[in-house]
Amino acid sequence: MIGSLKRSSGAGNNNSETGINRIVEGTQIEGTINSDSNLRIDGEFKGNLVTKGRLVVGLKGKVSGTVNCLCCDVEGTLEGEVTVLELLSMKSSSTVQGDLYYGQLSVEAGAKALGTFRMGISEDKDSLVQAKEQVKEQVKKQAQKTASKADALASLKASTMPTESSSLLKDEVTVGEE
Repeated sequence: MIGSLKRSSGAGNNNSETGINRIVEGTQIEGTINSDSNLRIDGEFKGNLVTKGRLVVGLKGKVSGTVNCLCCDVEGTLEGEVTVLELLSMKSSSTVQGDLYYGQLSVEAGAKALGTFRMGISEDKDSLVQAKEQVKEQVKKQAQKTASKADALASLKASTMPTESSSLLKDEVTVGEE
């Protein structure tokens, strides 16, 4: 209905995993941001930023300080101590400067990069310990799934009854070793 104040049932849902926080062009923020969801910055941010989701620095966006995130797409300017657990993607319009740690790196022609770029996570920095622990938890969960599959296979093999041919084979091996 046109002009209705009613909203669809999905419009009011706040899901932090799919939500996007946004700092719009013309906005300047200093301080600390902690987020469980994605974040897009088209304005300016200075300080400490931690997000468990994707960080997007827009074309006019500028981020400086300490940044920890899962993935990062840079079109604007990113400066400081940056840790990206997965993919750091630098677009052709980007300027990235500082000490950067990343899982994977993608750089388009024309991107400006200055500083130290390292694959992996820094062992020395306290602010990065939290990010490393998150990765360890993910690996541990995957290992538990793998272990449960291996346990199921081992259980299945142990529960099979020996056949006549396997017992004869066992006797032949014993005789051959004597």
